[in-house]
Amino acid sequence: RSLWIRGLGAPMANPNEHAEGMMGEHAEKEYADFEARVKRTIYIDHLSPVVTRQVIRAALSQCAHVVSVEFVENYTIPYDIPAAALVELDDESQARSAVDLMRDFPFIIGGMPRPVRASLARPEMFPDRPSPPGSKMEFLWLKQGDPEYDGMSKLKSLAKRQEAENMALIKGCRCHGVVLSAVLWVA
Repeated sequence: RSLWIRGLGAPMANPNEHAEGMMGEHAEKEYADFEARVKRTIYIDHLSPVVTRQVIRAALSQCAHVVSVEFVENYTIPYDIPAAALVELDDESQARSAVDLMRDFPFIIGGMPRPVRASLARPEMFPDRPSPPGSKMEFLWLKQGDPEYDGMSKLKSLAKRQEAENMALIKGCRCHGVVLSAVLWVA
Protein backbone atom coordinates (compact mmCIF):
# COMPACT_ATOMS: atom_id res chain seq x y z
CA ARG A 1 0.00 0.00 0.00
CA SER A 2 1.11 3.55 -0.67
CA LEU A 3 0.06 6.90 0.76
CA TRP A 4 -1.18 9.37 -1.83
CA ILE A 5 -1.83 13.04 -1.04
CA ARG A 6 -4.21 14.88 -3.28
CA GLY A 7 -5.02 18.60 -3.04
CA LEU A 8 -8.61 19.50 -3.70
CA GLY A 9 -10.03 22.91 -4.57
CA ALA A 10 -13.25 22.32 -2.68
CA PRO A 11 -14.77 25.23 -0.76
CA MET A 12 -14.37 25.42 3.00
CA ALA A 13 -16.93 23.59 5.13
CA ASN A 14 -19.48 25.84 6.87
CA PRO A 15 -18.25 29.16 5.40
CA ASN A 16 -21.10 31.06 7.08
CA GLU A 17 -19.89 30.49 10.62
CA HIS A 18 -18.24 33.60 12.06
CA ALA A 19 -15.05 31.99 13.40
CA GLU A 20 -14.37 30.12 10.20
CA GLY A 21 -15.22 33.23 8.19
CA MET A 22 -12.63 35.22 10.15
CA MET A 23 -10.04 32.48 9.57
CA GLY A 24 -11.00 32.48 5.87
CA GLU A 25 -10.42 36.23 5.64
CA HIS A 26 -7.03 35.83 7.32
CA ALA A 27 -6.13 32.95 5.00
CA GLU A 28 -7.13 35.00 1.95
CA LYS A 29 -5.02 37.97 3.08
CA GLU A 30 -2.06 35.70 3.88
CA TYR A 31 -2.30 34.04 0.45
CA ALA A 32 -2.66 37.41 -1.32
CA ASP A 33 0.51 38.64 0.47
CA PHE A 34 2.27 35.43 -0.57
CA GLU A 35 1.21 35.88 -4.22
CA ALA A 36 2.56 39.45 -4.16
CA ARG A 37 5.86 38.12 -2.74
CA VAL A 38 6.05 35.51 -5.53
CA LYS A 39 5.57 38.21 -8.19
CA ARG A 40 8.52 40.23 -6.90
CA THR A 41 10.83 37.20 -6.43
CA ILE A 42 13.24 35.71 -8.95
CA TYR A 43 14.70 32.21 -9.05
CA ILE A 44 18.41 31.92 -9.88
CA ASP A 45 20.07 28.56 -10.47
CA HIS A 46 23.44 27.16 -11.61
CA LEU A 47 25.11 29.15 -8.84
CA SER A 48 28.66 28.44 -7.82
CA PRO A 49 28.99 26.66 -4.45
CA VAL A 50 31.00 29.61 -3.12
CA VAL A 51 28.23 32.16 -3.72
CA THR A 52 26.89 33.83 -0.58
CA ARG A 53 23.92 36.07 0.14
CA GLN A 54 26.21 39.10 0.10
CA VAL A 55 27.59 38.18 -3.33
CA ILE A 56 24.07 37.88 -4.78
CA ARG A 57 23.04 41.20 -3.16
CA ALA A 58 26.11 42.94 -4.60
CA ALA A 59 25.64 41.50 -8.08
CA LEU A 60 21.94 42.43 -8.22
CA SER A 61 22.46 45.88 -6.71
CA GLN A 62 23.33 47.02 -10.25
CA CYS A 63 19.67 46.70 -11.29
CA ALA A 64 17.48 46.18 -8.21
CA HIS A 65 17.14 46.49 -4.45
CA VAL A 66 17.35 43.05 -2.82
CA VAL A 67 14.95 42.51 0.08
CA SER A 68 15.97 38.93 0.93
CA VAL A 69 17.96 35.97 -0.41
CA GLU A 70 16.93 32.42 0.42
CA PHE A 71 18.98 29.48 -0.85
CA VAL A 72 16.89 26.57 -2.15
CA GLU A 73 17.68 23.24 -0.54
CA ASN A 74 18.34 20.42 -2.95
CA TYR A 75 16.62 17.41 -1.42
CA THR A 76 17.72 15.11 -4.23
CA ILE A 77 21.30 14.86 -2.94
CA PRO A 78 22.75 14.30 0.55
CA TYR A 79 25.19 17.22 0.22
CA ASP A 80 24.51 20.82 1.23
CA ILE A 81 25.40 22.50 -2.07
CA PRO A 82 23.63 25.85 -2.60
CA ALA A 83 22.92 25.71 -6.32
CA ALA A 84 19.85 27.93 -6.48
CA ALA A 85 18.33 30.89 -4.67
CA LEU A 86 15.04 32.74 -4.40
CA VAL A 87 15.77 36.46 -4.37
CA GLU A 88 13.01 38.82 -3.29
CA LEU A 89 13.22 42.32 -4.79
CA ASP A 90 11.32 45.54 -4.05
CA ASP A 91 8.65 45.14 -6.72
CA GLU A 92 7.51 43.13 -9.72
CA SER A 93 9.04 45.50 -12.30
CA GLN A 94 12.48 45.12 -10.69
CA ALA A 95 12.05 41.33 -10.81
CA ARG A 96 11.19 41.38 -14.51
CA SER A 97 14.09 43.76 -15.26
CA ALA A 98 16.57 41.58 -13.34
CA VAL A 99 15.45 38.43 -15.18
CA ASP A 100 15.69 40.19 -18.55
CA LEU A 101 19.15 41.52 -17.67
CA MET A 102 20.41 38.08 -16.64
CA ARG A 103 19.06 36.52 -19.83
CA ASP A 104 20.88 39.09 -21.97
CA PHE A 105 24.15 39.39 -20.02
CA PRO A 106 26.23 37.04 -17.83
CA PHE A 107 25.70 37.25 -14.08
CA ILE A 108 28.99 38.74 -12.82
CA ILE A 109 30.37 37.17 -9.64
CA GLY A 110 33.85 38.10 -8.46
CA GLY A 111 34.77 39.66 -11.80
CA MET A 112 34.14 36.49 -13.83
CA PRO A 113 31.00 35.75 -15.83
CA ARG A 114 29.11 32.82 -14.38
CA PRO A 115 26.45 31.25 -16.64
CA VAL A 116 23.45 31.30 -14.32
CA ARG A 117 19.81 31.09 -15.29
CA ALA A 118 17.13 33.39 -13.93
CA SER A 119 13.37 33.21 -14.11
CA LEU A 120 10.39 34.62 -12.29
CA ALA A 121 9.56 32.55 -9.23
CA ARG A 122 6.55 30.26 -9.08
CA PRO A 123 4.54 29.47 -5.92
CA GLU A 124 5.67 25.83 -5.78
CA MET A 125 9.30 26.95 -5.38
CA PHE A 126 8.67 28.27 -1.85
CA PRO A 127 8.97 25.79 1.02
CA ASP A 128 6.88 28.05 3.30
CA ARG A 129 3.99 28.61 0.88
CA PRO A 130 0.55 28.74 2.48
CA SER A 131 -2.35 26.67 1.21
CA PRO A 132 -4.70 28.51 -1.13
CA PRO A 133 -7.81 29.67 0.73
CA GLY A 134 -10.68 27.24 0.51
CA SER A 135 -8.53 24.28 -0.47
CA LYS A 136 -8.05 21.11 1.47
CA MET A 137 -5.89 18.01 1.24
CA GLU A 138 -7.12 14.50 1.17
CA PHE A 139 -4.94 11.56 2.22
CA LEU A 140 -5.67 8.20 0.66
CA TRP A 141 -4.16 4.76 1.08
CA LEU A 142 -3.90 3.28 -2.38
CA LYS A 143 -3.91 -0.38 -3.18
CA GLN A 144 -2.68 -1.97 -6.34
CA GLY A 145 -5.55 -1.72 -8.80
CA ASP A 146 -6.82 1.72 -7.64
CA PRO A 147 -7.08 4.26 -10.52
CA GLU A 148 -4.43 6.61 -9.03
CA TYR A 149 -1.99 3.78 -8.21
CA ASP A 150 -0.32 3.67 -11.65
CA GLY A 151 0.36 7.42 -11.71
CA MET A 152 1.77 7.35 -8.19
CA SER A 153 3.99 4.37 -9.05
CA LYS A 154 5.38 6.20 -12.10
CA LEU A 155 6.21 9.29 -10.01
CA LYS A 156 7.86 7.13 -7.36
CA SER A 157 10.08 5.32 -9.90
CA LEU A 158 10.94 8.63 -11.62
CA ALA A 159 12.07 10.12 -8.29
CA LYS A 160 14.23 7.05 -7.56
CA ARG A 161 15.81 7.20 -11.03
CA GLN A 162 16.59 10.92 -10.69
CA GLU A 163 18.15 10.32 -7.28
CA ALA A 164 20.38 7.57 -8.70
CA GLU A 165 21.41 9.77 -11.65
CA ASN A 166 22.22 12.71 -9.34
CA MET A 167 24.33 10.53 -7.06
CA ALA A 168 26.22 9.08 -10.04
CA LEU A 169 26.94 12.58 -11.35
CA ILE A 170 28.08 13.84 -7.95
CA LYS A 171 30.34 10.85 -7.32
CA GLY A 172 31.80 11.11 -10.82
CA CYS A 173 32.46 14.82 -10.54
CA ARG A 174 33.99 14.55 -7.06
CA CYS A 175 36.40 11.90 -8.38
CA HIS A 176 37.67 14.41 -10.95
CA GLY A 177 37.91 17.33 -8.50
CA VAL A 178 34.80 19.10 -9.80
CA VAL A 179 31.96 20.15 -7.50
CA LEU A 180 28.58 19.66 -9.13
CA SER A 181 25.69 21.95 -8.32
CA ALA A 182 22.34 20.96 -9.77
CA VAL A 183 18.72 21.43 -8.79
CA LEU A 184 15.98 19.46 -10.49
CA TRP A 185 12.42 20.76 -10.41
CA VAL A 186 9.84 18.14 -11.15
CA ALA A 187 6.67 19.66 -12.52
